[in-house]
Amino acid sequence: MAVLAWWMWLGGQSAKFDALTGIDFKVPALAAFILITAVLVLGYIVFQKRRWSLTATAVIGFFFLLFFGWNWLNLSAILIFLVFNLWSATRVRREVVERRILNIQDAFYHGLTPIVFGLFVMISFAAYQSSWTDQIKKANQLPNQTQVFIQQIVDKFAGNKIQARTTGQRREVVNQVSSQVFQEFNSFLKPYFQYAPPILAFGLFLILWGLSFVFIWLGMAVGMILYWITKKFGVVWVENKDMAVEVLVI
Repeated sequence: MAVLAWWMWLGGQSAKFDALTGIDFKVPALAAFILITAVLVLGYIVFQKRRWSLTATAVIGFFFLLFFGWNWLNLSAILIFLVFNLWSATRVRREVVERRILNIQDAFYHGLTPIVFGLFVMISFAAYQSSWTDQIKKANQLPNQTQVFIQQIVDKFAGNKIQARTTGQRREVVNQVSSQVFQEFNSFLKPYFQYAPPILAFGLFLILWGLSFVFIWLGMAVGMILYWITKKFGVVWVENKDMAVEVLVI
């Protein structure tokens, strides 16, 4: 768990928006993220103890503070993650203990959802404090990558309609239009650049939220593989037991 947490937050330091079209993730950090979520839920399934939440949160939170700084904002992010972690443990225990027929896939799904959202909160808090958002605030203009993105949009939707003798002339017109649009965007957004860090952090959270189903299903796939391995080597096994059932009598 400690190695995965270190791996995830190390790569998370350089995660950022990519020309306003998405998020630039480091593949090792993404792999560590998926493994951490799967291992956490597998731990809740196997141990069924809430103290596993405290231990996991402490390990993940320690490396989070190590990479992003020891301050009250980051400590509050860890506290929020702990709440989601405890919620995940409760949901998993309910699926494992209270069901007559054990469904590990459902247990992973119910456990992964809170953990994924909890980690999204921590990532958003880290983005709020990142140097990239602070640079936008101080520069009073959008990143240069934004102009490249605008050029691609103009070229895609209007490039074929531009009357020009040569490809070079058409490219020059596209660049001029893109530059003008970029300047207009900067003029319009200039009063709001001071709010760039919270806006971008919240925008990052919304993007991650929209992609949450991908992370959940990947975590389920990895978790099921890990669960199969533990069963294969006899670490855990499933037994049939008689259970008393409560019924309402009138």
